[in-house]
Amino acid sequence: MRRAGNIFEQESYRGTGVRTVSGVTLTLIICSALSGLAAISIIANFGAVTARIAIFMANLLSSGFPILIVIAAVIYFVVRLKWKLRRSFWGW
Repeated sequence: MRRAGNIFEQESYRGTGVRTVSGVTLTLIICSALSGLAAISIIANFGAVTARIAIFMANLLSSGFPILIVIAAVIYFVVRLKWKLRRSFWGW
């Protein structure tokens, strides 16, 4: 099962006397350490992080981007409705 493509399978092909860390375990350790460091830095700088989030959202909302999303959604639903009406007309 060495080349099966399943990353969560046991890596028993290394041999019986070899004590190494598998790739999955190593990835888990690295990702856990990085997320722990990120959590500590967010907690330590909570005021700065929330201020940056607030500034980002204020800039996003004042830029007109939500209006563009609403216009795109309306156009999408109108085109979709017209396509359904056209298909139902020719279907009967």
